[in-house]
Amino acid sequence: MTEKSNPGGAPDTRKKYTPAFKAECVRQVATGARQSDVARAQGISPALLGRWQRLALEQAVPSSAERDEIKHLRAELKRVEMERDI
Repeated sequence: MTEKSNPGGAPDTRKKYTPAFKAECVRQVATGARQSDVARAQGISPALLGRWQRLALEQAVPSSAERDEIKHLRAELKRVEMERDI
């Protein structure tokens, strides 16, 4: 058995979590559950859950280029709807 260990003596292994698991944990907090309760129930640290929440928020918020495109498309839609109504 040749496991590498860190100075604390614990094995140097990291748990891997599926995107579905991460999304479910974030969803639970978003629907009103306390972050610490969800983290405890799932066996993860609240800091890790907080990181997942920040990443999910960054992915959900459009970038400035996307916001500019949305603004342009809404203006064009409004113009086309006005032409249609005339």
